[in-house]
Amino acid sequence: MKQKVISVNININNIDYDAGNGHKEIELDLINKYLDDGYQVVDKFSTVSNADNLYCVNLTFILQKD
Repeated sequence: MKQKVISVNININNIDYDAGNGHKEIELDLINKYLDDGYQVVDKFSTVSNADNLYCVNLTFILQKD
């Protein structure tokens, strides 16, 4: 069995709400590469910034391949 732990920090600052863009979509290329290679997500964790303005989120993925 093989395992990988990947931690991704996403900054969602600078969203243009006036243009109707109230969200930001991000494709996680490294995660997608491992999924294409046969790994599966067996667990995930998310942590938000504890700053006054919550602009960052951290996602940690536990991947596994038999």
